[in-house]
Amino acid sequence: MHEDIAGAGWKLHHLGIPVSDLDQAMADYRGLGIASFGEPFLIDSSRAAEYLVYGKRPDPVVTTRGVMGRMGAVGVELLQPLTGHTVHRELLEQSGSGVGHVAYTVDDLEGEASRLEAVGFPVILSITPAGRTGRSAVYIDTRGSFSNLIVELIQAA
Repeated sequence: MHEDIAGAGWKLHHLGIPVSDLDQAMADYRGLGIASFGEPFLIDSSRAAEYLVYGKRPDPVVTTRGVMGRMGAVGVELLQPLTGHTVHRELLEQSGSGVGHVAYTVDDLEGEASRLEAVGFPVILSITPAGRTGRSAVYIDTRGSFSNLIVELIQAA
């Protein structure tokens, strides 16, 4: 049993929510008056310096539409998988729309990822943006211990 996986200096960044229709989900949240969103963006694994799903480059390419927003004091990220196999598609197919990951900024992404892997939580998504030498984010598989949630770690700026 893993009682406390959060390391020192973890700061809540956002809740990630896979959705089947990004435009409809934004309209639903806005219609309730509970959220505001920025501009939608496209994640394209072929444009990253490195994008690994379960340790491998995805084939076919992963594309995901997303948008960052706020629900009161909490950041939210809505993610609509378009092509390829990714963790977001997996979560959507297994349990439908709902919170799929909790994202934290950390001061030492590599150190925290290594620490969690050492206690049995594998990295299942690893992203190094084009033009960077280090990873900017990793998804840690905590589903076996923490409901159906995944933890995303983001390198603090």
